Amino acid sequence: MSGTNTVTEKDDTDKALSQTNSLLPTDNRTVISAHGKYSSLASDLDELEETSPIVVEVIKYDEEQTVKKESDKNTLPTEFYTMSGVTIKDIQKDSTNTLKKGDKIEVLEDVATNVPIEGKKRTLTIDNYKKMEVGKSYYLYLRDSTSGDNYVLTNAFLSKYPTNEEPKSKLFLSEDSVTESLEETDYQNLYEDIYTEILQENE
Repeated sequence: MSGTNTVTEKDDTDKALSQTNSLLPTDNRTVISAHGKYSSLASDLDELEETSPIVVEVIKYDEEQTVKKESDKNTLPTEFYTMSGVTIKDIQKDSTNTLKKGDKIEVLEDVATNVPIEGKKRTLTIDNYKKMEVGKSYYLYLRDSTSGDNYVLTNAFLSKYPTNEEPKSKLFLSEDSVTESLEETDYQNLYEDIYTEILQENE
């Protein structure tokens, strides 16, 4: 999984596509998660830091969701994301030399909540990613967007960590009745390992 950067299918637009062809039927689930397609992901904290031009501690203060369908015939949205407004509390790395404490920036997250689908409100996400909550603080690993005045996560779900330790069950979105794939379990185990190291470094 090593590499110099994370590349997803949406990099040209920096918008999360729902990849509806990879989604299962919606049935009664409240969380619908597509599998992200990456050419590479960081394999440890060192690589995460190396591939991230910006590493900051932030607190989220607001958000705006975008959900689009190609046509009314589509059951599932073909595009979804949340633009989260955050305030920078601390800067650990800024290769761009453009940020300062107190700056407000927008960060794109591949998730949308309370989306009406087949008469039920559902959450759409990539790799069970759970979006930041308003009022909570996070460590983020970022780069500039290529298509707008905002920032994107350099290594997808491996790029956001709550500053206050949270239990494993709260780190990702999931349905109690859904069995995770081996790949998902491996990624989530890697996330937990990196998270533990980040918390230790910031004690």
